[in-house]
Amino acid sequence: MMFQRGSEGGGARFAALPESVSGYGGRGINGSAYSSRHGHLFKDGDGGDWWIIFQPAAESGHAADSAYGDVLACSESLGDVVHVRVLAAMVRRKDADAAFRAEAPSTYDEAAAAAAALGRRRP
Repeated sequence: MMFQRGSEGGGARFAALPESVSGYGGRGINGSAYSSRHGHLFKDGDGGDWWIIFQPAAESGHAADSAYGDVLACSESLGDVVHVRVLAAMVRRKDADAAFRAEAPSTYDEAAAAAAALGRRRP
């Protein structure tokens, strides 16, 4: 697992190799982390910490606002495995970014609700 702060004001990135990821179909992760007023970790109801990230689809590239990808919840790993939950699949990055700015979630449950709403807005 890797956390990296952006150098150009682009925010933080979260990455994990495929062999250290559980729950994402054997794929690795390299996405942009969302943040809340509490930082980059979102607490769930049990007190667990989660990263919420936008993971671009392989063919979409990383930077384009029009890129499609998944909104993922990634466990704060203290061990060797990052557990992943797909909160929204194949949504546009600019829509996901706008939803997270507008909703400003500060907990895992709020972030999951914001991501779930993206799926309901799809044409």
